[in-house]
Amino acid sequence: MSFPKYQWQPTSEEIARAAGLDPDQVERFDHNTSPFPTDWAADLVMQRSVTLNEYPAASYVSLRQAVATNTGLDPGQVVPGAGADELILLAARAFLAPGQNAVLAEPTYPMYKIATAQVGGRLVSIEAQPPDFDFPADEIIAAARDAEVTWLCVPSNPIGNRPTDDEVAAVIAATDGVVVLDAAYAEFAGDDWARWVDRYHNLLVLHTMSKAYGLAGARVGYGVGHPDLIAAIDGVRPPGSISSLSVDLAVAGFGAQDRMRSVVASITEERTRLAGYLRDLPLRVLASSTNFLLCEVGPQARSLADELMKEGLVTRTFPEDGPLASYLRFTVRSPLAHDRLLSALQRRLS
Repeated sequence: MSFPKYQWQPTSEEIARAAGLDPDQVERFDHNTSPFPTDWAADLVMQRSVTLNEYPAASYVSLRQAVATNTGLDPGQVVPGAGADELILLAARAFLAPGQNAVLAEPTYPMYKIATAQVGGRLVSIEAQPPDFDFPADEIIAAARDAEVTWLCVPSNPIGNRPTDDEVAAVIAATDGVVVLDAAYAEFAGDDWARWVDRYHNLLVLHTMSKAYGLAGARVGYGVGHPDLIAAIDGVRPPGSISSLSVDLAVAGFGAQDRMRSVVASITEERTRLAGYLRDLPLRVLASSTNFLLCEVGPQARSLADELMKEGLVTRTFPEDGPLASYLRFTVRSPLAHDRLLSALQRRLS
């Protein structure tokens, strides 16, 4: 039996070797990670390193409490996971049986399709239409009525846009199944879903520490929802998938909200700058509420990405038989990284 697999780009070290570059010259515009290093974590890592011979406490009380404190929810409404990816897989295991329907709007994050396939679910895919790939609300609402799970990515990855609150509420109200809302980019969109999970008992919202908090390497995520949904996820959750060090880093991250907001503000400002320069090239840049920009490049998108990679500039490409074949996605990085990217694009596109 085979399942669809997540396709990763080569590592930075592999790209550097192929291009004859130092690994420090490789700039990842494909991973949607933070450009800000975690130098604040060095002392904490040193302090905790002497206890790594012991297993983490699998209940993760400190992490649940940190989320609860920051959201105003009860710890019983919080479930931890090794990044949002693990929670997506666990949600499929908890709420979807073989042959049952799972609905999503495409293009979207591929883990929903992978999670659905792994439990034998039946995928109902609704196509968002170019050129702007607006959320197909009416079609999703109709399909959700007969679905056990509805996958929503808000804001959308890889598009960057966001359905309206009214559209999200209509989807949730239309179904007796579970709506799994992946809010990986919530901080960039200014979204606060805590009150929604009190209002809608079939809503499970997934968050990650990888984006706004800059802890992608720690692999920490969390879900919030009605206690019954949380209990169902806890029922299929492995006992120690998050390391004790990662938990401590996440709790420290929650304790520095001003730093997180400053990072988000800086990335948002730089996103505006980068979008303006990309439009001047000229490329068509789609609206974004995230830390990345999706651009329509044309039929040369794949070859352009290959040329950029030779300079250590790694962009996100898409399958050649899909609706985004002529698009590239650029993570918002530092001003210096953007200057490198824009210089290379000007040379390649002129």
